[in-house]
Amino acid sequence: MTTLSLFGLLYLLNLSMRLIVTLFAVLFHFSAYAFTFAPTTALEQPQFLPVEQAFQLSVSAPVEGQFHAQWDIADDYYLYQQRFSLSGPQANHLHFAPFPTGQDHEDEYYGKVIIYRQQVRLPIYYDIQLPAGTVIQATLSYQGCADQGLCYPPQTEPIQFTVPERLATTEADARPSAIANDANKASAASSSALEPSVAQGILTNLQDNGLLQSVLLMFGLGLLLSLTPCVLPMVPIVSAIVIGTQSSATQQPSRFKGFYLSLIYVLGMAFTYAAIGGLVGLLGLQFNLQAQLQSPIFVVLSAVIFILLALAMFGVFQLKLPSSWQNKLSAFDFQSSSLWRASLGVFIAGVLATLIVSPCVSAPLAGTLLYISSQGDALYGAFILFVMALGMGVPLLLVGLFGPNMLPKGGHWLEDIKVLLGFGLLAVAIWLLNRWLPVSSHLFLWGILALAMSGYFVHRAVTVASHPLRWFLVLLLCLIGSIQIVGGFSGATYPLQPLQSIHLSSSAANNTAPLFDEQISSLDELEQLLVHDDPRPLVLDLYADWCVSCKTVEAILASAEAQELLQKVRLVRVDVTKNSAANQALMKQFNLYGPPSLVFLDATGRPLTELALVGEPSKAELISRLNRLQALF
Repeated sequence: MTTLSLFGLLYLLNLSMRLIVTLFAVLFHFSAYAFTFAPTTALEQPQFLPVEQAFQLSVSAPVEGQFHAQWDIADDYYLYQQRFSLSGPQANHLHFAPFPTGQDHEDEYYGKVIIYRQQVRLPIYYDIQLPAGTVIQATLSYQGCADQGLCYPPQTEPIQFTVPERLATTEADARPSAIANDANKASAASSSALEPSVAQGILTNLQDNGLLQSVLLMFGLGLLLSLTPCVLPMVPIVSAIVIGTQSSATQQPSRFKGFYLSLIYVLGMAFTYAAIGGLVGLLGLQFNLQAQLQSPIFVVLSAVIFILLALAMFGVFQLKLPSSWQNKLSAFDFQSSSLWRASLGVFIAGVLATLIVSPCVSAPLAGTLLYISSQGDALYGAFILFVMALGMGVPLLLVGLFGPNMLPKGGHWLEDIKVLLGFGLLAVAIWLLNRWLPVSSHLFLWGILALAMSGYFVHRAVTVASHPLRWFLVLLLCLIGSIQIVGGFSGATYPLQPLQSIHLSSSAANNTAPLFDEQISSLDELEQLLVHDDPRPLVLDLYADWCVSCKTVEAILASAEAQELLQKVRLVRVDVTKNSAANQALMKQFNLYGPPSLVFLDATGRPLTELALVGEPSKAELISRLNRLQALF
C-alpha cells in the first residue's frame, strides 16, 4: 500500500511538470506572436543613428574663390535649409551661393520650411581679393531631423583654410575679344586697389582694435552719424520738447532744464540702440526691429501723433495726462511732479523716435552690426551701440544746452518760434508719410507746408507788427512753396531738385526705358534670374519704400555717369519693404541688415564681396564700383 501510494505521488508530480512546461510553451508562443505582429510599444523604441552618421559632412579644398560643403544624408533623415549659417570673426569673408532647390515640408517645429534629403552640396565663396596665405577661420552650423520624430540639436563644424595662390590663367584672360580690346583699361582697374567701403572699414577696425579703441571709434562714428538723415529729423523734436515744456511769457528759459530734458531724450535713444545691439548679438542680422515697425499702421499712427503735437504747439489745445494718472505720478515727488512727468514722456519720445523716425541703415551702422552678429555677444553689442548713440546725441544735447539762451526773453517772437517748431513737427509727419504715399504727392505736401508757413508770417506781420525779417520769411517761403508745387505738376519726385523734370524733359522723352531690369523680393526669384543664359553680371539694389536713403541711391543709379556703366549690367531691385520671411532670408544670404545696400554678382550668382556697398554710398564710391565691374566683365 505504501509502495503504491508513493508510485501514485510520483506519477502526479510528473504529470504536473508536463502540464506546467506545456503551459509555458503556449504562453511563450503567443507572446512571440504578439511581439511579431503587434504595433510598436514602449518595449521596442526606434533606433536613431548618431548625428555624424545621419549627416556625413565633407568640405572640399578651396579653389579660385570657392569651396564646397557636402552632406550625405541617411534615408529617413533631412536637413533644414534655414539652419545653414556661417559665424565667427572672419565669417564676413564667406558667403553661401544661392541655395539649391529643396523640398517643401510642413514641420511641427518650424512650420513650412525647405528641407534636403539624400544629399546636398553647398558652394561657399570666399573673398578672392584676400592675399594668398591668409588664414580663414569660421564655423559652419546646420541642423536636421529624423522622420520618426527626433530633432537633433544644431551642429557646428569648424572651418579653417589658407587662401591659395590664384591660378595664372584667370577668367579675365579667357574673355572674348571685346574685353581684350580694352585690356589697358581693365589692367589699370584691376591693379589699382579698390578703396574698401565704409562698412567694411568699420568692420575691419572693430576686429583689429581693443575695447578702449573700439569705444572711442564708436563714439566718433556717432558724431559723424549725427549729421546724417538718421538724426537730423530729431532736431525739431528735441527743440519742441525743450522749448514747448518750459517757454511761456511768464517763465524764463532754463539752460539746465533744457540740457536735462535733451539728456533724457538721448538716453532713451541710447538705450534703444543698446537693445538693438544686444538682440543682434543674440539673434543675428535677421533681427531688425526698426524695419518691422515701418508698416503703414505704425507710420500713420506716428505721423498722427506728430500732427497732434504740432497743433498743441500752435495753441489749438493742451496735452495733459488724465487727472488720475497725474495723481499717481505726483506721489514720486522727483523734485517736482511736473519734471518727473516730463522726464518720462521725453524718454519715451526718444525710444519711439529711434524706432520709427530713424529707420535707415547707414554704412558705419551696418559695419558695426555685421561685427556684432559675427561675435554673437549680446552684452558687447549692447555696449558699443549705446556708446555710438551717445555720440549721435551730442548735437541734440547742444540744442538743449544753448537753445533756451538763444530764445528771446519774451514777447511776440517767442510765440513765432513756438509756431515754427510746430511746423517743424508737421515736417516730421510729412517725412514719415512720404514713405508710403505715392511719390507724385511728396512735392505737393512740402509746397503746401511752405505756403502755410508763409501765410502765418503774413498774418503776424499784419496783426502784430510789421518787421523786415517777417516779410523776408514771407517771400522766401512763398517762393519755396511755389517751386515745390510747380515741380510736383512737372512730375518731379525729389524735393531738393523740384525743377529737374523740366530741365530733363527733352532727354526723358528720348529715354523711356525703366531704370531696373528686374524686381525681386526672395531667393527663389533670384535663382530664377540666374537660370537664364545671360552673361551679364548683376547689381542687386536693396530697397524699401520707407527707406529715405534708398531714394538717394536710386538718383545716383539714374545719373548719366552710372547709366553709361550699367549698359552691360543687369540692375535688379530687391524690394524688402514688407520685411517678410522671404525678405529676411535673402538679406541673411548676403549678410545684410537692411536697406540701402548694393550687392554685386557675376552671371552665375557668385558674390563679388570686394565690391559690396552697405549703407548709403557716395556717388564716387558707387561709380568706382561700377568701373571695376565693367573692367572685370
